[in-house]
Amino acid sequence: MNKFIPRFIALVASLFLFALNSSAQSAATKSELSDAEKAKIIEETVALGRAYMGGDSKLNAIDSVRFEGVLVYAGGQSGTVESIMKKPGYYQFISSIAGIRETSTLNPTSAWRKLENFQEPGAYTMSFYDVDELRYLEATIADSLGFLKAPKTRNGRIEFVGKGKVRGKSAVILNYVYNDRIWFRRYFDPETGRVMFMQSSKGMVYTYEGDIEAGGVRFPKKVLVSYISQYGESTMEISYSKAEVNLDVDLERFRVPQVGE
Repeated sequence: MNKFIPRFIALVASLFLFALNSSAQSAATKSELSDAEKAKIIEETVALGRAYMGGDSKLNAIDSVRFEGVLVYAGGQSGTVESIMKKPGYYQFISSIAGIRETSTLNPTSAWRKLENFQEPGAYTMSFYDVDELRYLEATIADSLGFLKAPKTRNGRIEFVGKGKVRGKSAVILNYVYNDRIWFRRYFDPETGRVMFMQSSKGMVYTYEGDIEAGGVRFPKKVLVSYISQYGESTMEISYSKAEVNLDVDLERFRVPQVGE
């Protein structure tokens, strides 16, 4: 599930954060559960979620994922997007909007961003993500390719937050903790295991709608991202028209461009 978006709207404060948290916290305090009971809920919820996506054998066999789609901002501006993830730790997100192509890339040693103006062929600007941003991107991709499994980082874990109503829907809330600064909180449908919403430690809220299949695995077809930028509260919607798994990926695309390329 794609959580990576262009840097110009990343690293922002939370939208709907209080609304989501208040529902989860009130549910969590209704009854005190033992550690064993919490562990059982976590295990059952993760198993149900992975079964909904396609099951252990299919998910464990995935080495790479690629999506194509359309991105639409609340103001109506739109463009095309392509994203690709590959184990271990490769990711690229390309958006082409209003004559600007933005390529954000992560490889096992660095993360960078390239901006190209279609009106100036061959010209571009490039910048590197700092260490904190790099660590967040690494966790994001590991989390996405983990397909609901527990984080493998030191002290990585899944925490049971609670059960309750979130935006009028019943949910089991689990927090995927990578470290004390990076986490992803998921809101599961208790009947199907589908992830309905996700909230990141960067403050973004993701709403997932519909399914698109590839290789017998379900991915969200539409992702609504809510966030706050320097311009105020806003949303963007990504609708995927194509998904592929286990494709042959040329690692050259993740290489840092040299001067003149």
